[in-house]
Formats: sequence, C-alpha cells, structure tokens
Amino acid sequence: MGNRFVAKNANSNALTDEEIADLQKISNLSFDDIKNNYKAFLEDNPSGRMDKKRFIHWYDLLKPDFDIKDEVACENAFAAFDKNKDGTIDFKEFTTALAFLRPNTVEAHVDLFFQMYDVSGDGCLDCQELIDAFESIIYLLALGKKTTPKSAKQMASEVFVMFGLNEDAKITKEQFIEGCKKNPTLREMCLI
Repeated sequence: MGNRFVAKNANSNALTDEEIADLQKISNLSFDDIKNNYKAFLEDNPSGRMDKKRFIHWYDLLKPDFDIKDEVACENAFAAFDKNKDGTIDFKEFTTALAFLRPNTVEAHVDLFFQMYDVSGDGCLDCQELIDAFESIIYLLALGKKTTPKSAKQMASEVFVMFGLNEDAKITKEQFIEGCKKNPTLREMCLI
C-alpha cells in the first residue's frame, strides 16, 4: 500500500501515491501539481465532491478564451464523468474530465482513451469495451440526441472491420493510433 497524501481539512479524503501516478498519466501533470490541485480542490470542495457550477468555474479559470462552446463541452463532460448521476464528481473524475477537454496529440488522446475504456487492463480494447467507449463519447458530444446502443455497436463493428478483425478479437493501442491517423471519423471520436 502506497503512502497517502492527505490535504488539510480533507477528513477521510486521501490520494495514494498510486492514484497520483495514475492521474499523472492521464493529465500529464507533475506529482506536485496533482498534490497542489488536490489541496485546492478540497479547499474549494471540503466534501471531496464538486458540482457542475464549480467545475465550469474551474475550467473557465484554466482557459482564458472560455466561451459558450466551452460551457456546453463542460456540461457534457461533467455529465459523462458523473457516473452515479448525483450531480457531483470527485477529484479523480475532475482531473480526468479536464484532461479530456484539453487539446493534445492523437497519441495522447488515444492513450487517455485506452486508460479510460480498457476496463480489463490488458492494453487492448475488445468489442464491448469499444461499444462502451463510443456510447460514452456519443453522450459526451451529444451526437444524435437520442443515440441508441445500436449506433455505438455499429461504430464498434465498423472499427473492427476497418482493422480486418472479427468482433472476438482485440485492438491494440498501436493499431488504434494508426486507425485514428487514417480515419477522420475515428480520430474525431478520440480528439474531443
């Protein structure tokens, strides 16, 4: 079990070194930056949970050219990362959502994509993981306001066909990066 970083007034809220390392991979922030952000997060949100209004406020502070398009993206990102739909997110979800909203390279987005959706942790995406990923992204982007799981399944099937794989196979991160570079639709799904 790793050391725990506990911020002042954090009650029982704490991040382990392992959790901080995971957040470093997702956010490209330093260990100290994450500790400082966590401390500030808890000072602003003593319960350890942030509501949508505070999330949009923080994003606004981080992005000087914030506009209405950013606000809509924030609202969608917040909804996607509020997994239990209680109207709040924790620090890990907050950091991941901010990383998801920041522009970056195809490789960085695919890396984040894999970290978020490779539920099995095997470094590959199976068909169900890809369907789940596309369902989340479709919701996040608010594409086709009443998108059904079938459309996410159809998209996942098309990706497997693009790679010449059947739906029982798995797609590696390297394959997915190459696919994103060659296929604008797939790239757009990852570069949100």
